[in-house]
Amino acid sequence: MERIKNFLKGVKQELNKVSWPPRSLAFKATVSVIIFSLIIGFYLWILDIAFVKILNFLLSLRGG
Repeated sequence: MERIKNFLKGVKQELNKVSWPPRSLAFKATVSVIIFSLIIGFYLWILDIAFVKILNFLLSLRGG
């Protein structure tokens, strides 16, 4: 149990050394990541639809 306490004290000491960004910067970065993720997700969704249509077309040529 003593090892756990020492570990948690060390964690707390290290977290006190961290230079945390201002709240406004953290908010802007979070919004940027969400927007970027949505854009990439939309792009991949469009690619997925296109590849399915191409694959279905190729399979229909084969008579499937």
